[in-house]
Amino acid sequence: MIERLRRLPGFDRLDDAALAVILARATVRRFASGQLVLPAGGSADMLLARIGGALVGVSGKAAPPVFDAPGLLFGLAVEEDYLAGPEGLEAIAIAKPHVFTIAREFPEFIVSLMDDAGTAA
Repeated sequence: MIERLRRLPGFDRLDDAALAVILARATVRRFASGQLVLPAGGSADMLLARIGGALVGVSGKAAPPVFDAPGLLFGLAVEEDYLAGPEGLEAIAIAKPHVFTIAREFPEFIVSLMDDAGTAA
């Protein structure tokens, strides 16, 4: 699982020990094809790191592989419904409280996520 995470933005800047700590606080979530993952108007309550399948908006726009860091961290609303793609979605899910714990332990993780999302100052 560490190898799969290492290929994702944000996670790619961490060593194996840091990734192991993050994985210990995460769960693998599977969503069926077309299943609603994040509804429009709400804010994310988890960080999703896609390890299989796809996450797409109802407009057809693909979500980034790590979604939705800005919404999770800053309470920004999701702009459109996001659904599991035609082949479903498999993702590492990190609950909001754990993301903030990880941020304290590995601030470079959050900085890199925000850099990759284009929201860093």
